[in-house]
Amino acid sequence: MGKRKFENKAKPLIAPSAVVSPRARLGPGVVVWNYVQVREDAMIGGGSILGNGVYVDKSVRIGKRVVIQNKVSVYRGVEIEDEVFIGPHVCFTNDLWPDARTIRPIHGVLARIGKGAVIGGNVTILPDVSVGAYALVGAGSVVTQSVPSHALVVGNPARMKRFICRCKKTLHFQAETARAVKLRCRNCRLIVRVAREHYDRFLRER
Repeated sequence: MGKRKFENKAKPLIAPSAVVSPRARLGPGVVVWNYVQVREDAMIGGGSILGNGVYVDKSVRIGKRVVIQNKVSVYRGVEIEDEVFIGPHVCFTNDLWPDARTIRPIHGVLARIGKGAVIGGNVTILPDVSVGAYALVGAGSVVTQSVPSHALVVGNPARMKRFICRCKKTLHFQAETARAVKLRCRNCRLIVRVAREHYDRFLRER
């Protein structure tokens, strides 16, 4: 399969209406659409796309081949790994007790979105909450606690409904030990091992 057209060694393509700090670092082939703002010290990996009206705060880290659709807000303290898809109007918050009179001091990474994760449209992710690799957050969800890798969560507050493969098909129980559960995809035959605590949470929330 050929690579997507925007994944190349060309210079970033930045729309005239976008505001990109000279201190931001954009990788090759990055596409920045209209009315985007990228703040100082943000880093965006090669082949990524920022849709109309996206806001990327100071020091945010975004990996390679990430797609961020229109009107997404990525606030300081968030790190997004490679090949993540983020639907329109998603908001990553970074202060659980916001106050107009004070600003929360932020140091380092507060939340991480794992490789290959999918965040549906109009999702809100609360502060200090991470989403694991290849997880899927359903549209309109409010994520109040961290999402394990390969988990599918939906609702307000978001709850685990099942585990999914990289191909987005359901993972099925195969075997278990005291510490982990082995799941298998019937479509592509991938084997995924899930920590016992995460599987027990799934059994409670489904």
